[in-house]
Amino acid sequence: MLLPEKRFYRALQKPKGFVSFNLVSGESDVWIAVPEGSFCGELKKELLNYLILIREQIKSFIEKFPEFYRSLTPVKVPLLSPKIVREMAGASKIVGVGPMAGVAGAVSLFLGRRIESFGLEEYIVENGGDIYLSLKRKTVVSIFTREPKFLGKLGVELKPGKWGISSSSSKFGHSLSLGNVQIATVIGGNPIVTDCSATYLGNSRSIDEAKRKSEELLRFNTGCISLIEGKFVISGEVDLVKLD
Repeated sequence: MLLPEKRFYRALQKPKGFVSFNLVSGESDVWIAVPEGSFCGELKKELLNYLILIREQIKSFIEKFPEFYRSLTPVKVPLLSPKIVREMAGASKIVGVGPMAGVAGAVSLFLGRRIESFGLEEYIVENGGDIYLSLKRKTVVSIFTREPKFLGKLGVELKPGKWGISSSSSKFGHSLSLGNVQIATVIGGNPIVTDCSATYLGNSRSIDEAKRKSEELLRFNTGCISLIEGKFVISGEVDLVKLD
């Protein structure tokens, strides 16, 4: 079993007018921010219980269908499978990767939906570097890379709305990557799809492959960014900004 990574970069996340808290269950280490005045102990308790529930749904399904966990390609799931399992399978089929490639994005999406059931329209959910957010303002998301000349200096500005932002790397993090990409980030409307897409893009072994995959992914995502062989490959609607 993997232990939650220490999310040192969370100390840098201080949305103005928001209050943040953490949820930890098993391997899941989730950071959530909601508007000040919206937070209460009941919200955190409900979200933690819901996190435990959806994790148990995935775990129980894997015990019955271990191929769902092991496969690096899409798999079919029974019609009466838990909703989170069906959506993971659907997203993986769209992209062409295994269903577990979208697990972090799935947890973020389902927690976001649960937050909305409390009447909240704005929130940020970050799960292992994968983000699902709903904001009425522009926001900037930093691109995390260990390349010294880019570390903490590059971000992406997002328009108001709901966004999934997912990353994969062959250099750091728990996610399985078969490629040579230092960081692959995908932006779109569905965080399960962006999570699967980041894995697909992150498996690139050359600049040409990263370019080809980025163009493919624009069929169901908004933008793609990857850093490979010391060069950025950028496709789609990506508004890069320099961070102070």
